[in-house]
Amino acid sequence: MNRTLLVALSLGVAMAVAQPVLAEPAAPDTKIVVPMEALPRYGSLVSAWYKKPVYDTNEKKVGVITDMLFSGGEINAIMLDVGGFLGIGAKHVAIPAEAITITEKNNKTWLTINTTKDVVKKATGYKYDAKEHAWKKM
Repeated sequence: MNRTLLVALSLGVAMAVAQPVLAEPAAPDTKIVVPMEALPRYGSLVSAWYKKPVYDTNEKKVGVITDMLFSGGEINAIMLDVGGFLGIGAKHVAIPAEAITITEKNNKTWLTINTTKDVVKKATGYKYDAKEHAWKKM
């Protein structure tokens, strides 16, 4: 009985001392995100482009998409892996996103660019810095 009385007394003291925790109101400039009920109109998926080859207008492979750079919610550059063999000697170059187009021919979809592999290989090369999570000029 003493034990039950001691537990009840301890619980009563703890409840009396405890202060209620109140939720902090959101800052006036905080935007509350609500999930979408329907998808907005969109043109393509990032997954449809990632690790896909890009061809010139003569259907010769220029490179492979290795990354996409976002700013303000839009893709503004595409990292293209050109040259090399099995990843050795490869060079990564930045291509404006609007330079790559979707081309359909013979019931196939191709990613194309209006330039040649030789031109792209001469462009500034970049290397991914894993520590800074950023692409740096080579």
